Amino acid sequence: MTGETYLASDDSALLRRALRGFSGGSFLEIGAGNGGGLVELSPRFGLAVGTDVVKPTMSDWKEAGADYVLADGATCLRPSTFDLVAFNPPYLATEPRDDPAVDGGSLLEVPKAFLREALRVVKGNGRIVFLLNDEAKVREFEELCEGNGFSLERVASERGFFEELVVYSAKPREESLR
Repeated sequence: MTGETYLASDDSALLRRALRGFSGGSFLEIGAGNGGGLVELSPRFGLAVGTDVVKPTMSDWKEAGADYVLADGATCLRPSTFDLVAFNPPYLATEPRDDPAVDGGSLLEVPKAFLREALRVVKGNGRIVFLLNDEAKVREFEELCEGNGFSLERVASERGFFEELVVYSAKPREESLR
């Protein structure tokens, strides 16, 4: 592991734009990096928490009133806690190089692990928003959501230099709210 924080890029900016309309009681960003998402969302939530496996090098998330936990995903957090969970995982299908900032795993194990943790810590009426690229087998992510009473929809995209970045939103299926 390099121990370096992922620096925000076009993917981070796209996810932040997709999150602009959200507010509520509690927000979690899994893999928060330097905390840019926390800075933007913290003023609109009573509680904003970020997790990552490396310590952020910037501190503006702290000044925004957010909390930051050094953790692998959301494993240390209680189930059904957050109104909104967001993440921009390492989404490139790669062979492990011991760099958690960019290695998604050959079968995208890392983004799937983030989604499983998000489904565990989001409230039953909450929302999960996350980013993948166009090479991801979205059906596998849909199946994870469906198995937990959520449906998945594409909400934003942007064509980059060599890939299309896509933001998805998982929300409770109507029948699971009854």
